[in-house]
Amino acid sequence: MLRSTLLCSAIAAAPASAEGGFIDHFKSLDPSRWYVAHYDFRHPHFDTDWRRENVEILANPSETGLKLHLHPHSDGINRFAGASVRTHTPSHYGFYEAEFRAAKGPGLVTGIFTYTGPHYGTRHDEIDIEVLGRDTTSLNIAWFVDGALHQRTVPLGFDAADCIHTYGFHWQLDRITWFINGKAIFEVNDTQALIPKVPGHFFVNLWAADPSIKAWAGVAEASQRANANVKTLAFTPSSSETDKVEKVRFKRVAHPSDQ
Repeated sequence: MLRSTLLCSAIAAAPASAEGGFIDHFKSLDPSRWYVAHYDFRHPHFDTDWRRENVEILANPSETGLKLHLHPHSDGINRFAGASVRTHTPSHYGFYEAEFRAAKGPGLVTGIFTYTGPHYGTRHDEIDIEVLGRDTTSLNIAWFVDGALHQRTVPLGFDAADCIHTYGFHWQLDRITWFINGKAIFEVNDTQALIPKVPGHFFVNLWAADPSIKAWAGVAEASQRANANVKTLAFTPSSSETDKVEKVRFKRVAHPSDQ
C-alpha cells in the first residue's frame, strides 16, 4: 500500500502566492479556516448525517492529511454518519485543487466542490468534482447555476479508490476547466452554458446517497463502512485584471496510469 501511495501522490507543492489563497496539508485542522459539520442533515438526496468525529487528522509515514470516515449509525435521522469540511469564508474565481483517494462502494460519494445557496442567503451556484463509489474509474463533474444542474462523466484511466491523485478546476469569469493530475480533461465556456457567478464555500465530503437517486449513485448496503484520504486542499485566487492563476500547483511522481 505504501508503494502505491507513493507512486500516485504529489511530492511537492508551491505555496499559495495570491492574497486570500492557501494550501493546507492538514497537519492540524485550522478552526479559523475550516468548519467541520456536526448535525443531522435533512436533504432529499442524502442518507447521511454529519459527525465531527468522522474527520480524522493523519500523521504517520504512509498517510498524512485528513481521513474522512463513513459508517452506519442510529442516533440521527439518516442511516449513515459521514464527514464534511468547508471553509468559513467564501471564495470566487481561481484554481481549486485537492489530492485525495476516494471511497469505494455503491451509494458512496467523495467530493470536492464550491457551493453557495439559500442557507447563505444567495441563489444556488456550485462547481463539483465527485467520485461515485459504484464506479471509481470515472469522474462526475458538474456545475449549478441558480439551481440548474449540468453534469458530465469523464473516464479516469485509473481507479480513484486505489491511491491519491490530484484533481482540480479553474473557475473563470467566462469558463470552467477541470483537471486531473495537472491535465485539462473538460472545459465549458459561457457560449455553451451559463457559468456560476456567486462566490462559494470550498467543501470536501464523504457521504451516502439516498436510495431515491440510486440510478445515479447506487444504494449503500446497511452495513457499509468506508473512508477517503484527503492529503491536500488548495485555492489560488485569480488576478482581477487577468483572471490567470498557476494551473499546476503540484509536481507529481509519474504513474503508469498516466502514460
